[in-house]
Amino acid sequence: MKWKILAIVGFTFGVLGTGWGLSAQQVESKVFELRIYKATAGKRAELSDRFRDHTAAMFEQAGMENVAYWTAATGPDVDDTFVYMLGYPSLEARDEMWRTLGQNEEFQRIIVAAEQDPSRKLAAEINARMLVPTSYSALK
Repeated sequence: MKWKILAIVGFTFGVLGTGWGLSAQQVESKVFELRIYKATAGKRAELSDRFRDHTAAMFEQAGMENVAYWTAATGPDVDDTFVYMLGYPSLEARDEMWRTLGQNEEFQRIIVAAEQDPSRKLAAEINARMLVPTSYSALK
């Protein structure tokens, strides 16, 4: 009888301990980056084409998730606004992926060099914000 009681008590503590341990673990959700570009006047289509033809693939090679790309349909600067969202496993991973992208020779040649040349520059302004999904968000 003593062994049965000890077995039940041991089993109960084991289950409770496991449950407590699992509940204490923080489930880290992905982070997202929303980037809003104001294209150089009249160059939004060219900027969008560069993302379609080059940049999105470079993001993917660096490990970034291409979530979505948009052009503005309403609001100020509608003709010059280009918006996209990237996904990352964590903020730390995001920083590492951007470092990796910065070392990509094709990225340096096609994007960085163009943006440093006033006659080829497509992005007049860039605003970025890191986002963390809420517990009730469909996108996680």
